[in-house]
Amino acid sequence: MKIFKLSILSFFLIIALPISADDKKISIENITIIGEKTLPGSATKVTVEDLEKFETMDVHKALASVPGINVRPEEGYGLRPNISIRGTYPDRSGKITLMEDGILIAPAPYAASSAYYFPTFSRINAIEVVKGPSAIKTGPYTIGGAINLISTPIPISSKGFLNQEFGSDGNVKSHLYYGSSSKRLGFLIEGLKHETDGFDDMEHTNGDTGFDKTDLVVKLRFNNDPNADVYQQVDIKFQDSEEISEQTYVGLTENDYRSNAHMRYGFTDYDQMDNEHDQIVMSYNMNTENIDFSATYYKNDFARDWFKTDKIGYGGSDKSINNLIDYANTGDALAISVLRGTNATAESIKLKHNNRSYSSEGIVLKSNINLNNQTITIGYRDTEDDEDRMQWYERTNWVNGTLSGLVAGSMPGYSSNNRVTTAKANAFFISDEIQFENLTITAGIRSENWKIVQERYVDTARTAVNSDQGYPKILSDDNESLFGIGFDYSLQNGYSIFGGFHEGFTPTTGGSDPESADNLEVGLRYNSDNLAFEIIRFDTDYANMFGECRASSSGVVEGCDIGDTFNAGASSISGYEISASTSYVNEAGVKISANMSYTDTDAEFDTTFDSNFWGNVTAGMNLPNLPETQLTMVLSVETVSGWNTNLRMMSYGDTCSIAACGSNTGIDSYSITDLSLQKEVNEKTDFYMVIDNITDSENIVARAPKNGIRVQRPRSYNIGVRYRF
Repeated sequence: MKIFKLSILSFFLIIALPISADDKKISIENITIIGEKTLPGSATKVTVEDLEKFETMDVHKALASVPGINVRPEEGYGLRPNISIRGTYPDRSGKITLMEDGILIAPAPYAASSAYYFPTFSRINAIEVVKGPSAIKTGPYTIGGAINLISTPIPISSKGFLNQEFGSDGNVKSHLYYGSSSKRLGFLIEGLKHETDGFDDMEHTNGDTGFDKTDLVVKLRFNNDPNADVYQQVDIKFQDSEEISEQTYVGLTENDYRSNAHMRYGFTDYDQMDNEHDQIVMSYNMNTENIDFSATYYKNDFARDWFKTDKIGYGGSDKSINNLIDYANTGDALAISVLRGTNATAESIKLKHNNRSYSSEGIVLKSNINLNNQTITIGYRDTEDDEDRMQWYERTNWVNGTLSGLVAGSMPGYSSNNRVTTAKANAFFISDEIQFENLTITAGIRSENWKIVQERYVDTARTAVNSDQGYPKILSDDNESLFGIGFDYSLQNGYSIFGGFHEGFTPTTGGSDPESADNLEVGLRYNSDNLAFEIIRFDTDYANMFGECRASSSGVVEGCDIGDTFNAGASSISGYEISASTSYVNEAGVKISANMSYTDTDAEFDTTFDSNFWGNVTAGMNLPNLPETQLTMVLSVETVSGWNTNLRMMSYGDTCSIAACGSNTGIDSYSITDLSLQKEVNEKTDFYMVIDNITDSENIVARAPKNGIRVQRPRSYNIGVRYRF
């Protein structure tokens, strides 16, 4: 299969390179999913200018300006985001389609979709978010929608950029790129290093709680004359990144949160994520007057070892993190002493090497055929991905606030810690966009076929698959066809109405039935020179919802095996998305602009059931980790002297970490306010200062991973310079 894919790509490379070119410089990268066309549904783009206002490092905050996006923060930096679109379950963004430059970036999109890899957000140039019927073009997760992160493009002329930043908690960021384009060649070289000591206080050991990330991106482009009857272009992209972050799954008890919201228990000092990621993408693009065609080959490799606390000693026995948090919340003296490191008798802390490697490889073919009043789009994606788990344990003793040296346990034999899950899938879609004067109608069909197989071995050396236990097992072997239709009708004076219907689904690997839902939206848009707004009503009717048991989840019943999935039956999600922006320039030349994004969501289970994931659920209960309301407002003031001031206010309604909302599961409504000041020195240089969480609020933002309390990042300061050359 790999040879076949490379042969196809090599053919396109061979026919593309010999073609001559003139002096024109071009830069056409096949990276967007929105483009310039009218879409049958809602779509939002967060621009590079939007991101630079606050030099945003956390994708959760960057997406706050997009209505319909729900997030569950975790460690304050957005290293492993939990993103939901229109109420999809947020854990590790596992139920939305995540892309970078149009390429799937989840470590193994079918075999293991949880986004334990996420691009270093400080190097991202823009974001596209697609919801509604357009989501069926991307897939495989088509219920909520898709997010496409756009990396730095190859410039059309020689251009460089340097960003140097320093700030609170030892924050240092260095970002540099340089690129250029000539007659037949374009290139970009980009490097980024970002590190911080972290903002939590490690009790007893005073260890760091931050991260160290490095990124390298290289892009090349070859092209012929853009005025040729047949324009052809070849793009090559290579990306490599490494991360070491001192992160844990252990949160805080109620009393410890009230005592010191930014404390971290000392026995988690060994907890650390260590990962590496590399990607290569090669694409061929051909454009004629009526036909656009692209062929893209991609390969992602990701390896990580998240060495973190798995079990905590309690009177000589191993207890889960959830157990100790729950015991301490009821006043259990032993649990409290172990968590706080005041225990006089040594307890064993069991840490696990959550050691996994992932790969995904595929080829994507796409063509647009432009007729008089009609555009037909045809696409095909063939992909293979896998997750390889080789996980083992180590132990340390914890007594009087001191950790002993680590003692490694045996490597796994036959168990869930020694397994490989492999997926093969192909997808096909065709859509037809027809223009009738002011009315545009788009209809599309998507077909997905996939097979997911798991192997578990008899021993560490993997000499044989454990056939006695039924391996290799087919976890899922299915296909799904989806239909979507949308319209956009342009009225007079800048108004337009739009709407659509599409079928959505989510593939599953753990034995339960795939998720399926019918999705409906209708909206009104208005655009003028200084005012724009959009209001959308959406409804998602789940015939079947499922949850996947993950260590990162909240409220999971003890005993569910990681990777198992559980059906939840029918559920209903509906709501409103409102966005508006306006700007005004006074007589002194001062530009004042305001942007608002609001989401109102009503999400309920429609069935009564009991499972090891959702717990005891009664019809009518709200979906967990999903606030009913979200509001973001950004106010900006730009002066003629080069001073720019931006104020961002984000407000989230209350929710619960589990469906059966009870004691120690509530997440009260909270808000975050950020401020940035920027001064343009000249057309090449500007300085900035960003103050995150200016009120230094210590609100609870999540009770996950596990059940411990997580709070927002405290007030922090960053100052930096951006130089363009």
